[in-house]
Amino acid sequence: MMSYIARFSLVAICFFSLSLDFDMTKLLKKRVHKEVSRVFMCSDFKLNEVTGTPGFQLENSTFLTRHQIYKIDREGTLLGYAFIGTAPSKTDSFEYLILFDQNFIHKKAKVLVYREDYGGEISSKRWLSQFQETTLDERFTYGDNISAISGATISVKSMTNSINYVYAQLQPKKVAASH
Repeated sequence: MMSYIARFSLVAICFFSLSLDFDMTKLLKKRVHKEVSRVFMCSDFKLNEVTGTPGFQLENSTFLTRHQIYKIDREGTLLGYAFIGTAPSKTDSFEYLILFDQNFIHKKAKVLVYREDYGGEISSKRWLSQFQETTLDERFTYGDNISAISGATISVKSMTNSINYVYAQLQPKKVAASH
């Protein structure tokens, strides 16, 4: 039989874990809203989860369906898209945001939550600006068209690979030519 202290400790740990998840979700939503407001210069928008984007292979992508992609709408007008993903770091993972305009031109990338002691330099505006104004056709290579960061090699490669994968998954569907 479990002692009172052991039961109390177990309940406290469960409650603390649940409250951390709730707080993290709340924190992510707050950070996403802040970035969308800055990039699209408005605060009265709605994020509507995308379950299928006509013309794109989203519905066939297990990667994209495991992450979150939203349409950014303001009074019935599509402003763009927000992609929230998770990428691995050395011993943990981090959440990031990619904002696209309505034509899927990359407007901004932002690291929302970084959990490592080292490598947080990938959060810098300067480093992330390498991806700005790029299209889904572009690919990035660590050390070639993406700068290395000393002490953040794993996170830099992870973010670069993640963005490449998101771009590849959002490629327009190939429509068979009719004869």
